[in-house]
Amino acid sequence: MQAAFEALDDRVTDQAQKAVEVATVGNPEALAAVAPAIAGSCAVLAIYDPSSSKLRTAITGDSRAVLGSWSATADQGGNKGKFIAEQLTIDQTGFNAAEVARLQAQHPGEGPDMLSPTSGRLFGLAVTRAFGDHRIKWPYALIQAAQAKLWSWSPRPKADRSPPYLTARPEVTTRRVQPATDFVILASDGLWDVMSSADAVSCVERWLAARRAGKAEAEAGVATEGTFAVDKDGYGRYRSTPKDFAIEDLDNAAVCLAKNAFGGRRRDMFRGIMTAYSPLSRYVRDDVTIQVIFFHTPLG
Repeated sequence: MQAAFEALDDRVTDQAQKAVEVATVGNPEALAAVAPAIAGSCAVLAIYDPSSSKLRTAITGDSRAVLGSWSATADQGGNKGKFIAEQLTIDQTGFNAAEVARLQAQHPGEGPDMLSPTSGRLFGLAVTRAFGDHRIKWPYALIQAAQAKLWSWSPRPKADRSPPYLTARPEVTTRRVQPATDFVILASDGLWDVMSSADAVSCVERWLAARRAGKAEAEAGVATEGTFAVDKDGYGRYRSTPKDFAIEDLDNAAVCLAKNAFGGRRRDMFRGIMTAYSPLSRYVRDDVTIQVIFFHTPLG
């Protein structure tokens, strides 16, 4: 898994670098070859081995894998069991202590010029591992050549001392699962920006209960009012919590999660988030890509 991630990123980078070196100004073929390296992407990958019930998860960036693991132990309220959220990956940002230590060891003495202690950003980038993002991997001269020939971005300030600072090599974890009961959620940061791991598992747990019952939750269609908190940049932010979940899309658990990430029972908020126009939409809804994987066929 680690070799595959690195091989892909190396291929993207090598093709782009060769294109820059031989390109004439504005050449469209060179521009197409460079585009994947200019862009950036995170990835989360899971591989399940049914013979051993082992789930291996690889993470590069701040997408996330969360296991919903069934616990038959009764809680304090006397309930006979519930799903426990277990985060299988750790977001790779400047707030991850292991990532900070790794970067400081690889680039000694660059400290706050490299990683912001307040925003957790690596030369302005929100993640510490990613595919592409050439400005934090390439030498300054090559970045400047891409800028001069192919309209690429300018070099990042102070990112020229010891590149590359960014790697696509993933961290891999292994976890044995209970295939008869457990499920795993794989999602990009757009989901986790607005919903906690525990609440996401709770949403799927309620979806499973509604599916077993063969009908949506009684209060699913009742509209509630949404509220925003305005952040330091002036944009409205919100959180998605169980009290506003609408459990009514019983054919697909990922659709249920996405709908609740975008407002759930807060109907006006949901409609606005779904229809926000460009370029405002980038600040209203981040990429929300979700897969919910069951190791058995859910009832219903």
